[in-house]
Amino acid sequence: MEILRVENLIKTYGKGEAEVKAVDNVSFSVEKGEFVAIVGASGSGKSTLLHLIGGVDRPTSGNIYIDGKNINAMTNDALAIFRRRQVGIVYQFYNLIPILTVEENITLPCDLDGKMWIKKS
Repeated sequence: MEILRVENLIKTYGKGEAEVKAVDNVSFSVEKGEFVAIVGASGSGKSTLLHLIGGVDRPTSGNIYIDGKNINAMTNDALAIFRRRQVGIVYQFYNLIPILTVEENITLPCDLDGKMWIKKS
């Protein structure tokens, strides 16, 4: 069963002579239960690709399907809810809310969804 499909994904930054293709026509799919590694040199577009797949950024063109849903077709609000409920993102930099504890930062998505999080000891 296919869980992820990326079709002709392109992400560019800048315009004209300053244009940079961070992701250049990438296509692949991942089946449920598969393990995948994204490897490449520094600056090759790995983080950009992951941000696109995670719905953090939008592609210049192409499509991303997660569980059969085209996340590019989602509104910003729907995409935020999708990320909160379906995607786990661990950033390479610390993107924590400084006034919250570590536990509060971790459980924030549950709080935003109005769901109770039960701490198990």
